[in-house]
Amino acid sequence: MAMLINLDAKHNWRLKYHLQAPNGNITDPNGLCYFKGLYHVFHQYVPRWPKRGHGWGHWTSPDLITWTFRGGAIMPDCELDANGSYSGSALIKGGKMWCYYTGNFLEEGDHDYDYSGRRANETLTVTEDGLNFGPKELVLGNAGYPAYCSNHVRDPKVWEQDGALHMLLGARTMDDHGCVLLYRSDDGHAWTMEGSCTSLSKEAFGYMWECPNLVQLDGREFLFVCPQGKSKEDLRFQNIHNSGYFALEGKLIDLMAGDKSLMDAKSPYRCIDERTFIELDYGFDFYAPQVFTDEKGRSLLIGWVGVPDIEFQYDVPTREWAHTVTMPRVLSLNEAGRVCQWPVEEMDALHGKAVSFTAEAAHGASGFVGSSSYDMFTMDGACGASFAGGTCDVRIENIQGEGRLLLNADLEFVVHGDTAELVFLGPAGRFRTLRRLPLSALSAGKIEDIRLMVDTSVVELFVNGGEVTLTTRWFPMDIDTLHVTSTFSAHHGGYEMGGYQFKNC
Repeated sequence: MAMLINLDAKHNWRLKYHLQAPNGNITDPNGLCYFKGLYHVFHQYVPRWPKRGHGWGHWTSPDLITWTFRGGAIMPDCELDANGSYSGSALIKGGKMWCYYTGNFLEEGDHDYDYSGRRANETLTVTEDGLNFGPKELVLGNAGYPAYCSNHVRDPKVWEQDGALHMLLGARTMDDHGCVLLYRSDDGHAWTMEGSCTSLSKEAFGYMWECPNLVQLDGREFLFVCPQGKSKEDLRFQNIHNSGYFALEGKLIDLMAGDKSLMDAKSPYRCIDERTFIELDYGFDFYAPQVFTDEKGRSLLIGWVGVPDIEFQYDVPTREWAHTVTMPRVLSLNEAGRVCQWPVEEMDALHGKAVSFTAEAAHGASGFVGSSSYDMFTMDGACGASFAGGTCDVRIENIQGEGRLLLNADLEFVVHGDTAELVFLGPAGRFRTLRRLPLSALSAGKIEDIRLMVDTSVVELFVNGGEVTLTTRWFPMDIDTLHVTSTFSAHHGGYEMGGYQFKNC
């Protein structure tokens, strides 16, 4: 029996060049790798039909542009992952793809499943062709974690370094401090603890550090984590959960080896200065980034365009499908030593018609966002362009000062004073309202250039060569035409601006 779903596209916000499941939920990217001529992107996946539980969805591509959906690749089917096949990573070893993930098993009884009753089973399954997976094997379970750990231990990141395999695990302690555990193996099957790390402060820097990644760029190492439960601030940690990194001196495995007590320790090793944490994204919808090295030697990042636990914050109104992941982004270091994200060059092959900005095409008017004079905005001297199909790739360079970038009459990126703001002006935000980017968070202390990429209901904004991104969903009522208007050109003659719409859009 076939099921035909034919909803009004204007109210379903299907994407043109981002990944989206035919039905069901996409969340954290997993198992990113290049294997036997194909890029493999896995992600957390809950299909709505047929209902198969919480597991790994799977996509392949020869070129990062043309993608094939392979369905549910690793799904709960045994005691190890009876209650879900959760996040993990892939290792290419011996001509095979080794996938490590956290299988959840919830025991019967009176448990809260945070501190008791949950088995966090670090599980291995191997494939020779990238499509058909072998038996599932428990490589590390609750007995292998220090006694200070709660039942939240997850997200194995496995890599090879200095002649051995290493595994990072995100963890939550019994007293709600986020930390990372480190294990070592010679064969990928048997693992022993070799270190841990947490923040220097006795005050918790989030109750859980999930999705840990070791990223190596230009001979330097960076620890990427997602600290859950960090208290919101006006200019930092504005989402319910956030993503970022610590720049390290030396090797992560050497730093974490400072934990001499290991399994006998009463708490994780305090060696990370939480004040050095740098946020990757200042938008509404970005989380759980994962990084891998491709066949060209590039460090590529893909993140979930969403955040967990948003039920009481804002809405995702798509019908039979939900969420997506970012386009692949190549990582680099700028002169200040900051990690920068930039769309892979392959995305340029999707460019269609070049679109020019003109004063006549400016869309928008001066007025008030709120009720005070502070909320007044002006579009005087603006220039703009219209893009068919709700997609665009726009660049504005040599920015010298304040200005605004307006999408339809719905979403505004404004630079004023010492702050930039991403502001929804209408219902397209679905209860998203305001995100602030302090210019002090940028190594240059100012906005120098912007790249805007829009795909129907996804906005990816890159600031200063991608030193900071602002990623968000938006849900405009008109998805056929996108209007982009800028005043950055109104006051500064040295600007450069141009844009493309995407092919077949």
